[in-house]
Amino acid sequence: MVAVVRGGDAAPRLLRADMDALPMTEETDLEFASTTGNTMHACGHDLHTAMLLGAARLLAEGSPPPGPVILMFQPGEEGAHGAKFMLEEGLLKTLEVEPERAFAIHVFTWLPTGVVGCRPGPLMASSDEVKIRVVGRGGHASAPHRAADPVPVAAEILLAIQAAVTRQISVFEPAVVTFGHIGAGTVHNVIPESAFLHGTVRALSELTRAKAHGLIRQVAAGVGSAHGLQVDTTIDKGYPVTGNDPGEFNRLMRVGGATGIDVVEMDAPLMGSEDWSYVLARVPGTMAFLGACPPELDPEEAPTNHSNRVRFEEEAMATGAALYAAVASD
Repeated sequence: MVAVVRGGDAAPRLLRADMDALPMTEETDLEFASTTGNTMHACGHDLHTAMLLGAARLLAEGSPPPGPVILMFQPGEEGAHGAKFMLEEGLLKTLEVEPERAFAIHVFTWLPTGVVGCRPGPLMASSDEVKIRVVGRGGHASAPHRAADPVPVAAEILLAIQAAVTRQISVFEPAVVTFGHIGAGTVHNVIPESAFLHGTVRALSELTRAKAHGLIRQVAAGVGSAHGLQVDTTIDKGYPVTGNDPGEFNRLMRVGGATGIDVVEMDAPLMGSEDWSYVLARVPGTMAFLGACPPELDPEEAPTNHSNRVRFEEEAMATGAALYAAVASD
C-alpha cells in the first residue's frame, strides 16, 4: 500500500514501514496481545506502521513538506522480499519524478527508549540460505565398510567450512556461516543414504559475500571428494547488504539534533539482514534503529526482537513519528 502526502516542488522523498508478523505464539500477557495462534508482531512492525501513520498526520496537518512524501507500507519483510516486489511493481514510479532519498526506522529493545542508533556505510549484512546434501550409500550400522556413510562426512564438511571462513576471510570484512539444521537417518542402527546441512551465510560486502559462497562450495565438494561421496550444494540468495548513504546519515544526525532526538553513531553494523536493502540499492537513504525498551527492563537483558516475550515501549512511537516527519521535511 502506497500513499502520498503532497508538498512543494522539491524532489519526492520516501518513508517506509513494514507490516508483517511472525509465525510465533505470543506470551506477553499484554491486553492487546495477539489472539491468533502462531501469529505475533514480534519484530515491532506494528509500531513501524503506527509511527508512519503518525508521521503522515504530522505532515498532512502541518506546513506542507518541501516535496511530496511517498509513504511505503510494505508487507513481506520477514523473508518474503516484499520491498523487492514493490520496486518491481513500480514503487519508484509512484510520481512523475523518482524519490531523491529514502528513510526507514526499525525498533529494538537493546537501545533505551527514544535513543536512535545509526551509522554510515554497511548497517546490516546480506543473508543467504545454504543447503548441502551429502549422498552416500545406506547399510547396517555394524558394517560401515559395506556402506558409504554420509553422516561423518557431513560433520566434517560443517567443521571444515567453519575453519575455512576463519582462515581465508578477513576479520575486517567478516562473514558468518551458521548451520542451524542438520538431518540424517531415522533409527540408531541404520546408516542412512544421505545427510544434509541447512544454514545461512552473512557478509557486509558483495565481495565478501561472493567469496564466502565460493568457499562453501569448494570445501563441501573437496571433503566429499576425499571420501568418495557426492555432495550437492545450493545457495539461495536472500537480502543484499543494507548500506546507508553517508550524506543521508549526516542529514539524519543533523535533523535528529535539531528535533531534540538523541541520535548516536553505532560502532559496528549488525549481522542481521533487511529487505530495505533493495530500496537503498536504488535510492540514497538510511535506516535507523530506534530504542523501545520498557523502562523497567535492562536493554542488555530485555527480551529482544523475534522473542515470543518481547515488549516494546509505546512512548518510542512519538520519537519515531517525529523523526520520520522531520527527515521528510528537511
